[in-house]
Amino acid sequence: MRVIGIYNAGGTIVGELTYFWQKIFRGRHCTLCDITHGAIKMRSEWNLAVAELGLEFELLHRDEATRHHTSVQGYQLPCVLAEDESGEIFLLLTSEDLGLCDKSPAALMTVIRSKINEKKPLAD
Repeated sequence: MRVIGIYNAGGTIVGELTYFWQKIFRGRHCTLCDITHGAIKMRSEWNLAVAELGLEFELLHRDEATRHHTSVQGYQLPCVLAEDESGEIFLLLTSEDLGLCDKSPAALMTVIRSKINEKKPLAD
């Protein structure tokens, strides 16, 4: 299982600066950015939480998402997707779900574990 978080921000320098400006002066924010980053850089607790999750976790900006990502039912940014061993990709968490994590990487990982367990078929 692989987890993919997609920010509602561009990945270019212009995209990053635009997001920063809009966050500071217009109150815009990305709920995934709020979890992974502090004021300027990635939170140290983010890397620890991902390591404890024990799954590959890829972060993408909206301009880095492929058609494979954007065609997922319910896709709306920011979000977290999951890709299973067969290559099937599905929506795991919405922006609203991310907001409920209260900017906490540990809370996000707890929710991800719970959602993944819901998707696993029961043993025969």
